[in-house]
Amino acid sequence: MTTLPTQNMMNSSPPPPWLNIARNSCLRVPPLWPLHSFVAVNPFVGLAGKPFAEVCNLMARVTHESMLMSSDYFRQQYDSQRITLADLSTAVARARSGLTPAELIDWVESPPLEVPTLVRSVADIAAGSALDPWRTLITEEMSKWCAAYFDEGQSAWRMPWKKLPLYAAWQQAASIDATPELLGLTGFRARVAALPDTAAAAIPALLEKLQLSEQGAEDYLHRLLMTLPGWSSYVQYRVRDKSMHGQHDESLLDLLTVRLVFEVALLDKIAPSDLHRLWTANEGTADAKTSASTAKLLLWHSALEIGFQRDLCGRLLEAARTPSATAKARPALQAIFCIDVRSEVMRRALEATAPEIETLGFAGFFGMFIEHVPFGQRHGISQVPVLFSPKYRIREHLPHATPVQEKTALRKLQLGRRLNHSWNAFKTSAVSCFSFVETAGVGFAWKLVKDSFQLDTKSHSHSCSTCATPNLQHHPHAPQDAPDAARIESGIPQDDQVQIALAALKNMGLTSNFARLVMVCGHGSSTTNNPYAAGLDCGACGGHAGDSNARVAAAILNQPAVRAGLAEQGIHIPADTHFLAALHDTTTDRITLFGVPQVPATHQADLKQVQVWLHAATHGTRSLRSPTLGLGGVTGEQLDASVIQRSLDWAQVRPEWGLAGNAAFIAAPRERTRSLDLQGRVFLHNYNHAADTQKSTLELIMIAPMVVANWINLQYYASTVNNRLWGSGSKVTHNVVGTFGIQQGNAGDLQAGLPLQSVHDGNKWMHEPMRLNVFIEAPCPDIDAVIAKHTSVRQLVDNGWLHLHAITDEGRSIHRYIAGGGWEAHAAA
Repeated sequence: MTTLPTQNMMNSSPPPPWLNIARNSCLRVPPLWPLHSFVAVNPFVGLAGKPFAEVCNLMARVTHESMLMSSDYFRQQYDSQRITLADLSTAVARARSGLTPAELIDWVESPPLEVPTLVRSVADIAAGSALDPWRTLITEEMSKWCAAYFDEGQSAWRMPWKKLPLYAAWQQAASIDATPELLGLTGFRARVAALPDTAAAAIPALLEKLQLSEQGAEDYLHRLLMTLPGWSSYVQYRVRDKSMHGQHDESLLDLLTVRLVFEVALLDKIAPSDLHRLWTANEGTADAKTSASTAKLLLWHSALEIGFQRDLCGRLLEAARTPSATAKARPALQAIFCIDVRSEVMRRALEATAPEIETLGFAGFFGMFIEHVPFGQRHGISQVPVLFSPKYRIREHLPHATPVQEKTALRKLQLGRRLNHSWNAFKTSAVSCFSFVETAGVGFAWKLVKDSFQLDTKSHSHSCSTCATPNLQHHPHAPQDAPDAARIESGIPQDDQVQIALAALKNMGLTSNFARLVMVCGHGSSTTNNPYAAGLDCGACGGHAGDSNARVAAAILNQPAVRAGLAEQGIHIPADTHFLAALHDTTTDRITLFGVPQVPATHQADLKQVQVWLHAATHGTRSLRSPTLGLGGVTGEQLDASVIQRSLDWAQVRPEWGLAGNAAFIAAPRERTRSLDLQGRVFLHNYNHAADTQKSTLELIMIAPMVVANWINLQYYASTVNNRLWGSGSKVTHNVVGTFGIQQGNAGDLQAGLPLQSVHDGNKWMHEPMRLNVFIEAPCPDIDAVIAKHTSVRQLVDNGWLHLHAITDEGRSIHRYIAGGGWEAHAAA
């Protein structure tokens, strides 16, 4: 017999979709790559669908901290005339604000205190009504557990439940761990044992116990995740990585569930009336308007950006008015660099050595979608931007070696690794680590002294910047190009090689007038004792050096069969053109050439001249960078030694400045910027819209390099405006966790961004926190078409995550994109 529903059941509303709300809150969290492939990440990537100003307000409510610089910072910028009255007036006009510049100036001189409207958790109010620091205790407990669960081989003793899903493993561990109860959470183990077996089942039950309403729930759950921003972001990376390989993973939902268990456990610490007031306040924040102080800071922030735009636009327009040579002679050298801002300084120094040198800018993986397997390794390294996946596997082998010789070399390599592994295992063993320090630790004293004062002259005496067999201590990413060194073996089908070469040359704008020598130059860095070393390598190569990509590109473009295929597509590479791979070490400014023995005899004079130019460019770049490294006034051999020593110093907290200062992305012919000193602040991508008849290159630039540059820009932005939340604090107190992340001190959350020393020199900020200014030389309708086609691009430009400008009329006109569609002539024009 069928039972009819009662009247109450018929009128009852359906339960809230707790699981969907929880998953949506997880989508707001950005990924955090592990140290071995640390790359720049937009910390607000999960919120790109919202306007920048709205997210500033949201993050202030959810994190209880600002994502804008302080009023003191903007007052200093105004006092120094970095921000002018005209900049403030323009900012007010663009925002259609009712405020006046005079009111903004009065406010920044003495901003009144303002009580913010915040999203709070149970732990927040429990900590506020008792002496127990619950937020800190929960963070440390969860961090301790995450470090054990995700450990990748650093610990000698492993957690027994690592094969279980995150939530299930935690439930097993927490049901026998008495620590929370000793801290004051009575009956915590019994509470954990009674939980459902899966996070999907536990979340609705936990939220019902919290008596949470649907309104404001997503912000509340976002608040919980942002109390562990580092671990949340690392788990998000793992979720994203698995999804790219077709695997479903809800580890971040598991982590959120664990955090919710602590929330429910704290209900005993607060009064029911406090809980009611908490949810009422949180519901009110869902519709909270931007606070008065945030609104004013946004106007000051906009004025800072407008000042930069005014200066750069004026310089670009002035350069366009300067007459240039109409006839373009064949260059003596064409050097293709990554668009990385550090390459701008090297390109300028190289071009200054001789007028017959032409440099080009292109994403540093050079269109080579490869996974690189070093000699003797089983697993490959992804050498592509993190937005993509590699298509081809490239394995190294020994050139001119017999099978017996190769087997012998491999055996020696494996033996060395085993000895090193055994030694490390002994040092870190739970039963020998302390006695090791007492007995063997002093043996490392001489090594520390040598590294600190560069006393090992035999190892570091070689200083040739263009040698074919570089010292591996100076170039850890660059295999020696000598008879006993590994050479890349291409695993790319012949037909694919032609298409790869065709796409690369078209997209970098190199389709005619080839030089006799064309240098494909990737970049990497050389540092010692630096967990963030990958962050200084090539972001386009997935946080690795770009020498592998450069060598593959040069090898493909030197093949006669590939050139024949390119000729059929209309690209004719002269028979006397030879491609040469190179690596730019951004820490020491060395450029190392690969494949020198394979350079034809007919090109030996050209090669020697190129080596002279590169040597001069190295010294020129060092001189340009020296003031920011504290080496102003140091010249000659003393400067060379000082720069190299920084890369070898195990105590050096800022061996180089990386991409600090980045502020703009320019996609245009090099003629637009060749006469300008852009101070290492601009990503330079070659682009000729007249040759891009299908507009495919324009589309590619806007959906890939522009987005990657935006990620880099916003990571440096976030690490500057709030280094505690989105950076990683001082390097001096860093500790490596599980070989994949960093903690401050011996406990706490995983650190999510750049060290303070990467953006601040101890006296002033070395990075100016601004949204990226993108300049593309192309007709406005062509740019509009790409914006209309791609939602991700449209979100960035319409929601104000970057500023878009169009260069037209051969560089003599610049227009600014208006959010929502439309263009206006830039004031500097």
